[in-house]
Amino acid sequence: MDDSLTKDYLTLAHHRAFGLGVAARILGELGPLSRIRRLPKAELLSLGLSGEQATALLTPVDESSLSRGLRAELVWAEAAGRAIIHFESPQYPRLLREIAAPPPVLYVEGRLECLNNPNIAMVGSRRGSAYGRRQAEWLAHELGDAGLTVCSGMALGIDTAAHRGALAADALTIAVMGTGVDICYPARNRELREQILSQGALVSEFAPGSPPARAHFPRRNRIISGLCAGVVVVEASLKSGSLVTAKYALQQNREIFAVPGPISSPFSRGCHQLIRQGAKLVESAQDVLQELEGIIPLDACRPKSGAAQTRTTAHKPEDAKLLALLEESGSLPETLAHQAGLSQQELAIKLLEFELAGAVLHQGGRYFPV
Repeated sequence: MDDSLTKDYLTLAHHRAFGLGVAARILGELGPLSRIRRLPKAELLSLGLSGEQATALLTPVDESSLSRGLRAELVWAEAAGRAIIHFESPQYPRLLREIAAPPPVLYVEGRLECLNNPNIAMVGSRRGSAYGRRQAEWLAHELGDAGLTVCSGMALGIDTAAHRGALAADALTIAVMGTGVDICYPARNRELREQILSQGALVSEFAPGSPPARAHFPRRNRIISGLCAGVVVVEASLKSGSLVTAKYALQQNREIFAVPGPISSPFSRGCHQLIRQGAKLVESAQDVLQELEGIIPLDACRPKSGAAQTRTTAHKPEDAKLLALLEESGSLPETLAHQAGLSQQELAIKLLEFELAGAVLHQGGRYFPV
């Protein structure tokens, strides 16, 4: 870690004359600090910066002037598995550097190599339906198995399902936080957070210890889309924050995908609106992979195991008949046993085989077709 530049960027991010939003926009417009410091002060003033802002940009940080808070952040980053990555660091995500307001620093905990992987974002409603959570988990599993790192926001609902799907595929996953990376939000995702730490990364532009705040989450959405080659919206109402992420993705020239849903569901309306506006309709992982060819390395789009092929696996006639009985809204075992003419024990064995093969999902006491 380049200590001097890290201190400069931390000071920029926390400077009273800027704040995170202004500092990010300046980097997006003018480039890195090393370039800005070659500009005459008069030119910075002509761009509308105040004298205090111009001076702060042009003056390297004096070690003695570091605040106690900044020193604490530097100490935090010394622990194993933690890092503060500034805008000019070689580890700073290449795609994120291209957006209009790139964060001056990223606080990262977990596996740093995730940040520059071929990434795909998956977002959706916090109150996602069983249908939406099921589709998100399955799709994240397939995309993860194909070699993509799945990026989301660790919120309840669709985000959680997306992370779990990637983890189940032994794929990498990134959670972009609206808090400090040391804060588990929501609290009930503590176990998921620990899994992501071992199989991915937690990322935030907010310093460790930063609590959740309403204004943080729209800001973090631009990072979710900015890290990725494309954004998949699984479920979203017309006022969903997921549509904010899609808007950022459009501004960032990212691919936008949407999963259709039942026309009676309010969570489908945002996705259907995106599709009407030109988003790619997603029925399978292949719809995403084909669209990303030429944007990300082709090797990343090749399945790394047979798991991605489970939807097309051939079944025995009697098994195919049982699978055909499964309803999209979910089926109870008692109903399936009656329809298939099987005993409860026979049915339980079959359903376990299907679940292990990835042909069905078991949620809330019901079985769903994959």
